Amino acid sequence: MLNYKNLNNITGWVVFAVSLIVYLLTMAPTASFWDCGEFIACSNELEVPHPPGAPFFLLLGRVFAMFAGSNGQNVAFMVNLVSVFSTAFTILFTFWIVTTLARKIVMGNKKEDPDFSQTIAIMAAGVVGALACAFSESVWFNAVEAEVYAMSSFFTAIVIWAMLKWEGRADEPDNTKWLVLIAYLMGLSIGVHLLNLLTIPALAFIYYFRKYSVSLSGALITLGISVVILAIVQFGIILVTFDVAWFLERFLVGTINGTVKSGLGLPIGSGLVVTMLLLFGGLIFSVWFSHKNQMPLLNIISMSVVVIYIGLSSYTMIPIRSAANPPIDENDPEEVHTFLSYMKREQYGDFPIFSGTLYNIPYDGEHIISEDKTPEYVVSEKDGRYLRIGDRRKYEFAPQYKKLFPRMWDRSRYEAGPHGYINYVKNKGNTKSPYDDKPTGIEDLTFFWKYQVVHMYWRYFMWNFTGKEGDTQDGAWESGLNFANASKMPESMKNDPAKNHYFFLPLLLGLLGLFWQAKRDKNNAMVVGLLFFFTGFAIIIYLNQPPMQPRERDYAFAGSFQTFAIWIGLGVIALYELLQKFLKGASAYASAVVGLLIPGILLAQNYDDHSRAGNYACPDSAYNLLMSLAPNAVLFTNGDNDTFPLWYLQEVEGVRTDVRVLCLSYVNTDWYINHMKLQMNESAPLPITLKDKDYVGTERQAKFLNTATVSKNLVINKTQLLQDKLITAEELPYVPDTMKWRIPTRKEGGGNMLQLADILLINLVENVAKDGWKRPVYFANTVSPSSFVGLESYMRQEGLAYRVMPVQKSDDVDYYDSFKGSIREDLMYENLTNKFKYTNLDNPKIYLDENARRMMGNYYNTYCRLAKYYIDRSEKIGKVDSSGKQLVITLEGENPEMLKNKAKTLLAHAEQKLPYKVIKPDEYLLVKMGILYDRLGDKAKTEEYFSTAKTWCKETLDYYRETKQYYGKEDNCLAAVSVLINHYNQTRQQDKLKEMEKDFAPYMDKMYRR
Repeated sequence: MLNYKNLNNITGWVVFAVSLIVYLLTMAPTASFWDCGEFIACSNELEVPHPPGAPFFLLLGRVFAMFAGSNGQNVAFMVNLVSVFSTAFTILFTFWIVTTLARKIVMGNKKEDPDFSQTIAIMAAGVVGALACAFSESVWFNAVEAEVYAMSSFFTAIVIWAMLKWEGRADEPDNTKWLVLIAYLMGLSIGVHLLNLLTIPALAFIYYFRKYSVSLSGALITLGISVVILAIVQFGIILVTFDVAWFLERFLVGTINGTVKSGLGLPIGSGLVVTMLLLFGGLIFSVWFSHKNQMPLLNIISMSVVVIYIGLSSYTMIPIRSAANPPIDENDPEEVHTFLSYMKREQYGDFPIFSGTLYNIPYDGEHIISEDKTPEYVVSEKDGRYLRIGDRRKYEFAPQYKKLFPRMWDRSRYEAGPHGYINYVKNKGNTKSPYDDKPTGIEDLTFFWKYQVVHMYWRYFMWNFTGKEGDTQDGAWESGLNFANASKMPESMKNDPAKNHYFFLPLLLGLLGLFWQAKRDKNNAMVVGLLFFFTGFAIIIYLNQPPMQPRERDYAFAGSFQTFAIWIGLGVIALYELLQKFLKGASAYASAVVGLLIPGILLAQNYDDHSRAGNYACPDSAYNLLMSLAPNAVLFTNGDNDTFPLWYLQEVEGVRTDVRVLCLSYVNTDWYINHMKLQMNESAPLPITLKDKDYVGTERQAKFLNTATVSKNLVINKTQLLQDKLITAEELPYVPDTMKWRIPTRKEGGGNMLQLADILLINLVENVAKDGWKRPVYFANTVSPSSFVGLESYMRQEGLAYRVMPVQKSDDVDYYDSFKGSIREDLMYENLTNKFKYTNLDNPKIYLDENARRMMGNYYNTYCRLAKYYIDRSEKIGKVDSSGKQLVITLEGENPEMLKNKAKTLLAHAEQKLPYKVIKPDEYLLVKMGILYDRLGDKAKTEEYFSTAKTWCKETLDYYRETKQYYGKEDNCLAAVSVLINHYNQTRQQDKLKEMEKDFAPYMDKMYRR
């Protein structure tokens, strides 16, 4: 017979199947942007990702990857399945959490099964709550890519479910096995992400409400104990363990400070071995002693700590694999001290949470009262001890300059866009220096509220349960009920797949569930409320995010949105009990139908922009960058989206493993430079001649100088370059006998300095030059010119990368951007038209988010540069300068018509592979394309591109102006209009110019100020 228990189980698995099917249909077929490429690569070969790592995720990913077969492309698909199944199981346990809580509201503490009507209502509550969670914005986003947040959500759901299972069995003799299971799951979850630890306060209150009489003092004591437990697990078990190991390591192995040796001289690793023996010996003794002497509390605590450490043991993978020196080995954490630094995330620096200084405190003697020096060591192979190489410095400021709860703390974000600190401070002093400011406590709290709470949490919350304006970064929430704004909205915005409207319905049902639970089941309402608080508001406080984040951060709060979905489910119970007065027995069906509208709306609205089926933009962008490079190249990249997709292709699909990728975010670290000196895959060690004394230790991450620039001179063998076919005959006149350039230093604290990355790059270029430029050195064309160390005029674009070559030839190849080098037109043309992949970029059914579209804009820029080069060259053939010298050296078979035809072919190829109606690039890129068509004499295409750009700009600017909303990408529109006005002015199209000035009259002042 199908009783309540069986129906609850069967329905849960049906919900699991529904969510699993949707995720399988919408999952990414390959690597996605941001950390996904790194995690897939590290899962496939068990390599070492950025700290603090996610070893359990990687181990599970490796298990899935083992079923991928010999095809490397299938590895990404299989590792993505880890998130798919993790989230589907999250939905399963969310269903059971909702039905457990719903039953308590309906049945109280009665043990008998609910009647048929009550059962229908409870099942409906579970289905609605679980599927609302499944199809919500942030949960679905995490579910279909290889990131840790999906599995972290799974652990959140399963530990809450397990605690509720314990609650129902708390009077049984073996009930403590559930508590031990929860502790073990906590230990495992640490190997994924620390977010799961935030469930501890909620778990503590479930225990308190079940075991003790409720009182205010008891609740406060429980809250205090739970926070202490949270701190013990996060700081004690995870970090102090390794602090103790490092202390014993220095004592047992020994250190060398100058000529002074200390310690016992035992082998490296002795301290860690002794720590583990003492730790587990003590814990095992505690378990035995407490069991023998009938001390249940001590026994359960001891057992719980043991299984937490067992779960945490996944971290042993990190130093073991690091010792093998894999290609991806971030922080090189193979020794006790480097592993401790890895676990503490020291490479990311410190930031204040509850106490500290604001951004306006200068680092000078007046404000700094002391300097904390933490010694840094490396292993001395010669002496078998730890050699002190310097200190990691941390400044202690005078108490009067500290404040409680500092929020505006990061000096680098002083003028960071609309939420930069400068916008919140009234008393800015007489200069533009942040040190001249006098921010008040109220202003600091205003920033906290407006930016950290409203913009970086509440906006995301409303995305999930009210609606979303679109996928433009910093975009607002939007319900769909503002019909006045909707009527003014341009068609290009109305048809945005990422514009999702839920009409407040999920929010209203969730609030109804919250209030109903608070009315009918106060204890569990507090449990869910605590879970909601700690996975939301507490994270806001802990992260203390500065403005201008590189990406949206809603994924960090997925646990909070997952929790609110519980209340959405309980809202069905509220409807059921409210409707009973009017509909009697039909109230269960009515509440179920109304409730199911919520996940139905979420599914219908979110499907198109959450489906990544057929999306290969990430690996294709990495493939095209690698194909731009000569064999055995060295490539400097900018950050996550430049670097991690390359790692994925090299480590998983085996593409261009001869290329050595250097991420500029890491080049300032000694461990990274050490790895550059090793053979990796098919890439030979880099020609770096820096010694350990030049770069090892944080004290050597910068070199302070007394000059604003540094000059460099390199002798060039032009004949050899031509013989080696590194330059063309046309380029030969532009190769100097001596390559001279000036390196601008960076400003820091009123002085001049070079970062370690600058020093390494200079050393590398010098050594490459000495070897006749045989080792190609490139920069990805997304790298900021501030990282070029003055080499801009010696850059040569060959695709999506700039090659450093002793050719000082400016082709004036672009409009209004920072690149002023030359191009190698034959290589670029071949790459763009024959080598590059553009999978599904012409398919309007494939959704590309803003980040992918931004990367596609990189292609547009490259097409425009080469097309402009051909057009410029066609106009210079046969012409001479003032001295009578030919402007260009004509190659065999080259003539103006041929060059213009090449430009036309190139632009046609761009239109075919990257149709703007599908990609929707920034408006100024359309203007650039239109200008090129204008110069080619194609008036129809010119008008098409200009008209489209003008329409998009005017409609967008007018909409945000009329609705008085903030538009983060206003500058893109203003740049497009400005470039177009300049073009009309240069070509003396006065009628067009007047038309533009009339259409964009409200924005002319802003353009003139740019």
